Amino acid sequence: MAFYESEYAVCETIIFPNLKEVYRNYREKFTLWSHKTIVYDENLCGMPDYLLAKRSPLGKEVFEKPFLVTVKAKKDDFIAGWGQCLAEMVAMQKLNKNAEKTLFGIVSNGQAWQFGKLQENRFSQNRKIYTISELESLLAAVNFIFGECAVQVEDTE
Repeated sequence: MAFYESEYAVCETIIFPNLKEVYRNYREKFTLWSHKTIVYDENLCGMPDYLLAKRSPLGKEVFEKPFLVTVKAKKDDFIAGWGQCLAEMVAMQKLNKNAEKTLFGIVSNGQAWQFGKLQENRFSQNRKIYTISELESLLAAVNFIFGECAVQVEDTE
């Protein structure tokens, strides 16, 4: 089996290390969850590959309000990946009980990374596609998203 045919290999060796690199600067505010199930109801549920959630004062084992969801584009199908990501973002929005808060999504196949956001009932997607071959630019984009999430955490404290 080729490396890129294994979703697990792509998640654990490409996507997670890049998220973790940026997360290190934000670990006092957030917890980075891997394969955490989110359930609002039977229609709005799923298991994104990674979630960024507010760090709970009760410890890192307690799941707090999520801000960012990352989904792997299966077989490079970004349309289906965004469908899954958006459904999980809507579930997070309902769990957070605050439609005004901006939620962010990332869909990636490891090589290409796409970013989007949901606020109230408006979804917008960044038209720029970031690639792993331009790592500095990709990490800057991820850092920007984490920073936007951090501002929202500070606004609620």
